[in-house]
Amino acid sequence: MKEIFGQFVALFIFFVIFTPLERIFSLRQEQRVFRAGWRTDVIHFLLNRFFIDVFGFIAIIILAIIFRWLINTNLQTVIASQTLWMQFIEAVLIANLCGYWAHRLLHTVPFLWKMHAVHHSSTELDWLASARLHPLDQIFSQALIFVPLYALGFTKEVFGAYLMLSVVHAIFNHSNVRFEFGFLRRIITTPLYHHWHHSNDREAKNKNFAGQFPLLDWLFGTHYLPKNKMPQTYGISEPMPKGYLAQLKFPFKNLLVRK
Repeated sequence: MKEIFGQFVALFIFFVIFTPLERIFSLRQEQRVFRAGWRTDVIHFLLNRFFIDVFGFIAIIILAIIFRWLINTNLQTVIASQTLWMQFIEAVLIANLCGYWAHRLLHTVPFLWKMHAVHHSSTELDWLASARLHPLDQIFSQALIFVPLYALGFTKEVFGAYLMLSVVHAIFNHSNVRFEFGFLRRIITTPLYHHWHHSNDREAKNKNFAGQFPLLDWLFGTHYLPKNKMPQTYGISEPMPKGYLAQLKFPFKNLLVRK
């Protein structure tokens, strides 16, 4: 109950912050605040955290046990003895590299794509669309990110700081805002950059996997940010059920579905 209350508080705070931003600096001015699917996304926002925390913790513990042979206590001691700022910078870089490949696998492995397709099914993007996630999708991604960080010995404070950064940045990158950020868009991912990742336009398919650093997409050949152009369509080519429970069941039905 306490966690659900916390999610209600977070939902209210993000609504108060992002709704005015999306009204004043709209990327798509015609898009409504309460657009299609918003009720389902609110349920995702409120309930997914519980499933991800419980089952994600179990998955990470299991993986940590399986790969415990990779743990080097001397290396862990060296990393933990660094300043929190140095640890944080290193953790962000490592997490982004692991996150890039986790995200790319979600798009290229058929069953993983079925889970990730829930997130990509939004045909209109705003801050709340970031919450539409299958819990198994997030458990998979977080396991591939947090197990390496745990094995390397980063402190819990660094884990918490990175998690907060990644959540807020992800919500911002889904938001319906037109900020361009000048030269900074070459250094960090921006809403327009991530909107291209959600585009259903043919030329944008399987592009822009990076969480925070576009350089990763450039290095691995998946960078796409055309000048003076916006995505024409969002979503996926196959129908997605509208209700929360139906979307949780979606990956387990018709496993032959493709992007």
